[in-house]
Amino acid sequence: MAADCNAPATLSDISTKDTNRLVGRIAESLTANSAFINLLGGGTFASGVSDQVRSSVQMPAAPGDSLAIPTFVNDTEVCGTVGDQDKTDTIEFTYRLKTKRGLGPRVCMKQGYSAYRDSYLMAADSLVKLITQYVNADIRAQLYLQSASKFVAAPGYCFEDLFTGGEHTDVGVLFANVVPDAPTSFKAVHAVARYLKEALFADMFPAGDKGQSHFRFIGSPDIIESFRNELDVKSTLLSFVNGSYRLGEVSMSGYSFESSPAYRGIAFGIDQTPLRASGFNPDGTLAVIDPRVIVANLAKNTAYSKSNPAWLKGTLEVAFLVAQNSFKRLVPERYVGEGTFKFAPQMHAGELEWHYQIDNDCNIWGDYGWHKYQITRAYQPVRPHHIVPILYRRCQTDLGLEACASTSCPALGSL
Repeated sequence: MAADCNAPATLSDISTKDTNRLVGRIAESLTANSAFINLLGGGTFASGVSDQVRSSVQMPAAPGDSLAIPTFVNDTEVCGTVGDQDKTDTIEFTYRLKTKRGLGPRVCMKQGYSAYRDSYLMAADSLVKLITQYVNADIRAQLYLQSASKFVAAPGYCFEDLFTGGEHTDVGVLFANVVPDAPTSFKAVHAVARYLKEALFADMFPAGDKGQSHFRFIGSPDIIESFRNELDVKSTLLSFVNGSYRLGEVSMSGYSFESSPAYRGIAFGIDQTPLRASGFNPDGTLAVIDPRVIVANLAKNTAYSKSNPAWLKGTLEVAFLVAQNSFKRLVPERYVGEGTFKFAPQMHAGELEWHYQIDNDCNIWGDYGWHKYQITRAYQPVRPHHIVPILYRRCQTDLGLEACASTSCPALGSL
């Protein structure tokens, strides 16, 4: 074999060595581009225990006396009494690991090192972005499907008519049977946040660099901009900007709970591909719309995706108000690493492996190889009623355009 030729085995070895770099890129991409990945606590799913795991969650204690006016007696009269009996209880949830597998584009090694390198880098970049989208979409979907609280933004109803669920046992509760005809407002979101805090005893995310403890709201760029207009953020925070306070400075520049402080107890994050629906299915679930459609080239046996026109025009949209400790996203124990080589479980999207196998059929000369990946996770409910998907109607974008008079002046003789 000529010295300037790369054997298929050599090219396969290059791909294998590059796997760790791909894993790192996926983790970096998730950290930067996933609005949902940092919402949930992480952990590992113990190996060799059970296919399905039962977890126990402590419920609020049942008081034996009134919490409005507790009964106290004179200390001199307490002899011989034992007091009221307070009771406790737990609720059990079950969860198990689930896996998604896929294959990357098939790469031809026979085209030489340079051509192979270009194909490989493009395929790797495509996989990194796709896996990031899968992880983000999976978390968003599971929080919608398994949440035990939901809210519909519709005028003319009481809060109790629009809010469903609110208990540990309401996992998978449906939205209220009301078709929303208005976008959600910050005022409505803040009402849900107050209900989370005062009625459901939800834990807020710690202050950190956000300035105060807060809940987190994730919505589309349009609904976030609507909140900014509703709250008149510019005039509200102008004094902070002039005084060089970070709250005003950063809040004026953008709404992202990764970079801006909380506003009135709520931090904001943007979901670039929010969950959208055309209406309700007969069973009460949302008729969700896939954000991408496939364009196939049958002659070349290739395909690519583009934005789904139905999704772009989707009537209904879902945002999320999230408290701390709602769910945990667990990954298999083997993903943690060995010895001193440790990976952050929450950031490890899955396994990447270069597949190269000489066979007696299509690959007898070892011309082809591809990457295969898998994403394995389990969702453990902790306080599933402390996350609230909010369903609202999308409205036509206000472009702020108004008709005006022409710039041409009439002739003097016509005056």
